[in-house]
Amino acid sequence: MKIGIFTYGTRGDVQPYIALALGLMEKGHQVTLAAPENFKDFVEGFGIAFHPLYGNVEEGMNSAEGRSVLRSENTIKLMKYFFKVLHDVRVPLRKSYLEAFDKVDFIIVNAATLVITSAIAEKQNKKLALSYFMPPVVSTAEFPLADFDFFNFSWYNKLTYKLAHAFYWKFVKEETNEFRRELGLPMLTENLVHYIDKQKLLDLNCISPTLFPRPKDWEENHKITGFLPIPNRYREDHPLDEIPAALSDWLAQGEKPIYMGFGSNGIGNTAKFAGMLNDILAKTNERVLFCTGWSLFENLPVHKNLLVTKYVNHEAILPKCNAGIFHGGAGTLATMLRNNLPVIIISFYTDQPTWGKIIERMNLGVHIPVKKLSSEKLLAAITYVQTDELKKNVATIGQRVREENGVENAIREIEKYFDVIT
Repeated sequence: MKIGIFTYGTRGDVQPYIALALGLMEKGHQVTLAAPENFKDFVEGFGIAFHPLYGNVEEGMNSAEGRSVLRSENTIKLMKYFFKVLHDVRVPLRKSYLEAFDKVDFIIVNAATLVITSAIAEKQNKKLALSYFMPPVVSTAEFPLADFDFFNFSWYNKLTYKLAHAFYWKFVKEETNEFRRELGLPMLTENLVHYIDKQKLLDLNCISPTLFPRPKDWEENHKITGFLPIPNRYREDHPLDEIPAALSDWLAQGEKPIYMGFGSNGIGNTAKFAGMLNDILAKTNERVLFCTGWSLFENLPVHKNLLVTKYVNHEAILPKCNAGIFHGGAGTLATMLRNNLPVIIISFYTDQPTWGKIIERMNLGVHIPVKKLSSEKLLAAITYVQTDELKKNVATIGQRVREENGVENAIREIEKYFDVIT
């Protein structure tokens, strides 16, 4: 079958879909991955058909306005900026979605695309499946939504999801109905989340059941599959994943380093992070592999115990590290746990604080919200995550995560839902 995967956002919103696309292709399906245009080389490097969705997310994040919002370290401001950017480019963006839909018969989408993809799928009568890489947003009485964990009892837990869904609808209502009007569809008077939920679409939560067990009160269409890692055999030949000789040489010259990187998360206050990096190098003997990702750093220290690069292949390099400092993206967390790395999550927004709380609760590392971050807290965390007890906990959970078959589970559900078995 011809499957279209639609995603919009950062690398963490794209990479798991590459694993899913490769798995589906191995089963004989034709797959087109539609994502922001700046991911073209990354996706096509795996031999996957790519359709560019209008916009370059990295450029948007590093614009003057984008960097200003990032410096605020304010989740609400960041969400408003994200929706503003999408609103400003909505005409060419919608056109690029429509062009991609013409190539495929079955649709898999992420939450960021839902306003557009749900309307086109309804208009063209194409079957739609949902997928997420964040802690669940599906209502349950078993636990509250993400950062609403002030209490934990059934009616309160249910309420937290209602509040979050109402908040989301406030952001997207006008945009949703504007596009539905363009397509000749009836206006929605109810929340888009509730409208979609009534359709009982396949809802794949591609996260670890070890970290997030499936609630018993969910309906059957809501699944937890496990993380979606890209198999090493695909990463080894990817042109963007080649390991530079300078990196290999540096790794071989001393003890395992600490990995520190924030990927496509984007850091506004780069001076603060450069200062803390200086303190680590001055006050410890730790070696640090620092990945700048999409962030634009200036005046980073020069030191024999520091190597700076933009990206590394996590699957190849993290096994050579002894701990990880990062923003708390689910994909990076999954790779670190699979490789038995204790973690320090410096959370910025969205689902990152939730992952941080989970790893602290399970004694897998330390969580520091970025607004509370200081050199003293980071240095203390580096010492703590290398204790024997914590490392033992990480090894136990890492083994469980390695045994999960996220891609296989997701494909099985997709084929059953779309009713096409190869």
